[in-house]
Amino acid sequence: MRFTAGTLVLLGLVLGLLVHPAFQLLSAAIAGGLVFSALTDTCGMAVVLGKLPHNRPRGTDLEGALAVLRGH
Repeated sequence: MRFTAGTLVLLGLVLGLLVHPAFQLLSAAIAGGLVFSALTDTCGMAVVLGKLPHNRPRGTDLEGALAVLRGH
């Protein structure tokens, strides 16, 4: 989460310098989110990223895993 937040802050600052100053609002929004996260001990970004398909738990196939271990 910290890597993603830091990347977005830097991106907002770079775009604000090179493209348009309004992009600095991205950095301000991320900073506000980090302060809110620290005060409430929640992380909205973690919730959103946790709902992505590659972060969902998969069903396990215990019999298949045991068969592999047994060499079948």
